[in-house]
Amino acid sequence: MGTKRAEQAEPIVNTWRPARAVFVAGSALVLLFLTLFSAFGHVPGPAVAALVLPGVLTPTLIAGAAVGVLAVGRYAAEAGTRRRLLLGGLGGLPVGLLAMGGMLLAYHSGPSFGLVAATVCVAGVLGGLVAAASPISAIAAGAAAGVLASGAGLLVAYFQNDLVDLFGNQETVGSMADAAYRLQMTTSIASGIAAGIMAFVYLRRTELALPWPSYPLAGSLPGLLTLGAALVGWLGGLPLSHAVAKESEFDAAIIANRLPEQVNHGLILLFAGAFVAMILVGRTLKRAG
Repeated sequence: MGTKRAEQAEPIVNTWRPARAVFVAGSALVLLFLTLFSAFGHVPGPAVAALVLPGVLTPTLIAGAAVGVLAVGRYAAEAGTRRRLLLGGLGGLPVGLLAMGGMLLAYHSGPSFGLVAATVCVAGVLGGLVAAASPISAIAAGAAAGVLASGAGLLVAYFQNDLVDLFGNQETVGSMADAAYRLQMTTSIASGIAAGIMAFVYLRRTELALPWPSYPLAGSLPGLLTLGAALVGWLGGLPLSHAVAKESEFDAAIIANRLPEQVNHGLILLFAGAFVAMILVGRTLKRAG
């Protein structure tokens, strides 16, 4: 009897929670669909394709990770690293194919359109590989936080013309640039804080005895995936950028300036999300002590 009670008291780290993970995966796929829908019909040439590509890659990575959690948790929760990577990658593959199809509908002709589509597909697989990390519940929480952060960014982009006026746009080039910068920074910080809170709440509601690093890991995942999307987009979009440069140096300069912006956004998400999640779990540990 004593042995049985001791076994029940042991911390459970990788318990599979299909209900919440299925909801997160469904939400991530809805976010990806909305992103692809917003791009459909608005990619007339390579310059716009290069601008749209990073925005498609981030939700693709998030959805790949969320669906990869389903595959790993269902079929390889207690397996070794190789099998977890294999199942995670296979779980992310359908997401990559879905995103590739959507991108081809939006940008189906022009320079490097095949490479652009392949880059999006690879992003889905890479997102699935993230699900091989342990504990898997932290990856599910990070994917949920990523959906929230990216959803907020998509919403801000939709209302950007109205929001820049609230941040000081006076219809001049200088004031418009300053307003856009303030809006971007505010969005990044708010999204990072929201991601940290979401990661913390998600993990607490699992009622699992998780080590405290699981919380900052989950909080930082949206930023890590955003930075991964920047890297994948830069590598996969190099031929596209070269094609744009041949047509317009001005367009090429605008595209080049977007990479530092995405990196800054990813870094803010990473540190804000991890810090908020760590502070929140730290307060609960002190209270429990």
